[in-house]
Amino acid sequence: MHTRRKNRKDELIAATVRLVANGGTGAATIRAIAHEAGVTDAAVYRHYRSKEDLYRRAYARIAEQMIREKEQLVSSPAPIRQRLHEWIRLSYAYFDNYPEGFTYVFLTPHTRPTAERDTVTRQGQLFMGMIRRAQEAGDIRPLAAQLALSRFVGLMLNVPRLINAGMLDGPASAYTEEVSTAVWQTLRPDDA
Repeated sequence: MHTRRKNRKDELIAATVRLVANGGTGAATIRAIAHEAGVTDAAVYRHYRSKEDLYRRAYARIAEQMIREKEQLVSSPAPIRQRLHEWIRLSYAYFDNYPEGFTYVFLTPHTRPTAERDTVTRQGQLFMGMIRRAQEAGDIRPLAAQLALSRFVGLMLNVPRLINAGMLDGPASAYTEEVSTAVWQTLRPDDA
């Protein structure tokens, strides 16, 4: 019987995400990552130039997974309220299915080089583009796109943050309607 060789790069990324999500970036040293992945320190350096390179690649991989469906959502002809709801639903589904990945990307402070910030901020740029178009159409109140993003992110991210802290029961998807309604209340047109 032929057993398939494990993908070391994937194992190292998974180990990094677990360690960072559960203990912050300080917990994810090269030695800890190697131990978590069941390899030597040297094996980490065979696949990644540095710990920062490994962090960046893990971050980019997760962010790309989350962006795919949201790119389609942004171009949808659905009303803005429905698209905001779906954005929250997709985000919470991702958290429920891969809480460590979501936590790694959205709830863990990272020092990001410029190139990584460009990759990572694509979700924010997608969201702000959707908001600007909705404002131009009069579907949401006039508000600086960055402030709209701040309101949206603040409301949406608190559910996973509280679940991680043990202060709120999961799954996050159970809060989609409530958070969606709160978001709509902060962004809806004044006459709605």
